Amino acid sequence: MSHHLLPTSKLFQLTALTLSLALAGCGGGGTDTVAPAPDLGTQQPGTGGSTDGDNGTGPTVSDIKITPINLTDSNGNITRTVTSAGASAKVTVTDSAGEPVSNALVSFQSEGVIFGNSNSTVLTNENGEASISIKPADNTNTGSYQLSATVNYNNLTKTTPGYNFSLQSIEVLLTDFALSNDTLPSGGKTNIMLKTKDAANNVFQNDITVNFDTSCGSFDTSSVVSSNQGDVTTTYTAIDANGNLCAGQQTVTATPANNPANKQTMTVNIAGVEANSVVYTTTEKVQLGASNSGSSNSGQIEFTVYANGRPAANQQVEISKNFAPEDFSFVTLNNKAPKPLTSDSQGKVVVDLYPGVKPGPVEIKATLKLRNGNLTNITALSKDVSVATGRATQNGFSISMTKNVLAFDVDGDSSTITARLVDRVGNPVPDGTVVSFVSEGGRVTPNCTTSKGICDVEFTTQNPRPTDNRATVIAYVEGDKDYTDMDGDNKFSVGDILTHNIGDFFRDDNENNQYDRNLGEFIYRRFLSGATCAPSSLFQPNIDGTCDNGLAATLRYQFVLGLASNNPVFDGLSNSLPANSLESPKKPITRNFKIYGNSALTVSMPSGTTIDVTAKDKTNYTPVAKLVSGRIQVSKAEPNTTAIVQSGSTSVNVDIGSNGTGSERTDLPAGSSLSVVDTNVTCEAEIISGNKTVPKVISLGDSKVRDKDVLYTLIYNSCRLNDQIEVTVVTPSPSANTTVKTIVIE
Repeated sequence: MSHHLLPTSKLFQLTALTLSLALAGCGGGGTDTVAPAPDLGTQQPGTGGSTDGDNGTGPTVSDIKITPINLTDSNGNITRTVTSAGASAKVTVTDSAGEPVSNALVSFQSEGVIFGNSNSTVLTNENGEASISIKPADNTNTGSYQLSATVNYNNLTKTTPGYNFSLQSIEVLLTDFALSNDTLPSGGKTNIMLKTKDAANNVFQNDITVNFDTSCGSFDTSSVVSSNQGDVTTTYTAIDANGNLCAGQQTVTATPANNPANKQTMTVNIAGVEANSVVYTTTEKVQLGASNSGSSNSGQIEFTVYANGRPAANQQVEISKNFAPEDFSFVTLNNKAPKPLTSDSQGKVVVDLYPGVKPGPVEIKATLKLRNGNLTNITALSKDVSVATGRATQNGFSISMTKNVLAFDVDGDSSTITARLVDRVGNPVPDGTVVSFVSEGGRVTPNCTTSKGICDVEFTTQNPRPTDNRATVIAYVEGDKDYTDMDGDNKFSVGDILTHNIGDFFRDDNENNQYDRNLGEFIYRRFLSGATCAPSSLFQPNIDGTCDNGLAATLRYQFVLGLASNNPVFDGLSNSLPANSLESPKKPITRNFKIYGNSALTVSMPSGTTIDVTAKDKTNYTPVAKLVSGRIQVSKAEPNTTAIVQSGSTSVNVDIGSNGTGSERTDLPAGSSLSVVDTNVTCEAEIISGNKTVPKVISLGDSKVRDKDVLYTLIYNSCRLNDQIEVTVVTPSPSANTTVKTIVIE
């Protein structure tokens, strides 16, 4: 057909088809699709099956047929084996008359393979053929599978019979294996290059996975897939995965994933590691317990040796003492001389430390050594290392509390008790030191463990309640007796003197400084003897005849908690007080009294109780004066006082009797205006000394609260007959109560 007989659109489609076929003949990209046939005009059904180019449908056919799958290898031979070289699957689609159907949609299905396009579906060409390439999804897979194809055309579908095939791993050879440099400095790099080749046909093979391994070192990519002409490239670094430097002769091995037997090995020579820095790498503060502290008597610090910024193994370092207490040793027990150590596989040098009994700062030095044994000037010093903790000592044990007089008659009033312990040089005792507590009454936490020399327990009111309103509590801990260090070596030795020898102890419930077996007082025995004991006291109960001359002891600290009623007991303050004098009503009167929290007068009111006073005027006189027969008569005046009556500039004093009346002769003319001068005064009272708020902690003394903690001074003035002074006592929660004591002026 000549071009001039065709419409322009037909001419364009023919030209496109020619170009497409030309590209296909040149192997144009290996695309697994075929361009649709051009529309060259009206054709009869069954002579080519062209489509309309819009919706993928073509002329109506009554039926379609699809041939069985034809699977060929890379050489065009029929095969049932698919290797990494790939294969091609082809089917042909025809109509019921056997004519080819173009533009039919053919989908291929199988497992274990990768198809040549993204959706494994192609269109038939003008010959009704549909082809697609397949490759193994995994080159090491040798399983068997089934391949099928389904055609879809004008809503007609047909599926081929299954085509059974097997995957086969081709034999891969590694060739041209080379290093860009087979001699490296410590930590150096080199490129590794090789090619993958099909052993059967001696051609370079792509898509082959090659795995790399080494005796020491690392790769930027340890698993590489060949490409281009079977090329494989990676980079080797003479530093292992943990960051350690490699040295000496090391091997590099390349292994094809599908043919491990065909691996290849090369050797790389790496220069020895030369350390050029050392760093102190212990990050925490190291505080060692003294050897007599009862805590761990050793510790460790760490230095790290580096070469070019990488940890360096097998490097010599000399460890020496820059300064430390004279009884301090390092590397090995009792060693005080410089010692060589070798860095481990991580470049670390661990130094053991052994404190003596003396506290003080410690500085250890690490110095790099050359391979010939000479020292370099490269050093590092330890930081924040010290010997600073010893055992609890007898005079370094103290107790404090948030309050020490609690409510007697309720459950749940509580106080936090804090134990503080130091060694004989004032340093906190080792963390974890256990302090135990026992109590005569209420409830106390049985023990606590120290942190920075401090720990807390809680005392809470409940039954049993001591009848004397005083609960004895004793805390105890293992430690050392106090002594005088005669030779100054900071350890107890012959010639040193125990200053307050202690042995067994007891809880002195009745506070008489002696153990009373018949009362069942708590006792703690050590079953020692042979030395004189110090006298027993409130704070340090002691049992005579139970002491030895050793340093170790069970330290003890005894104290008393008051359990007070919420109803105050007044001592020395009656229900009435005398009035201030009429002549000098402002002249104050003072009274001293005490307020206790129990009838035995041995404890104060509960901690936090407040005490206050107020004065109340109960009598207010309004005297009246009148002039009768030359006499001034006064009534309704304060009894037994003198009323001052004024008339103009004249003043007359009138004595008032016990009935509140009185009279006095006068020369004032009848009808004179009279007035009585107001001499009323206001009763005033206050507490001028004493605890208006009972302190959180007061001294409960030996068997009795100290007078100064319960003593008050009341002062009042201008108080007349029948005036009142009120003393108000308010106890806090959990036993809140308000008590008012009223005192009448007589």
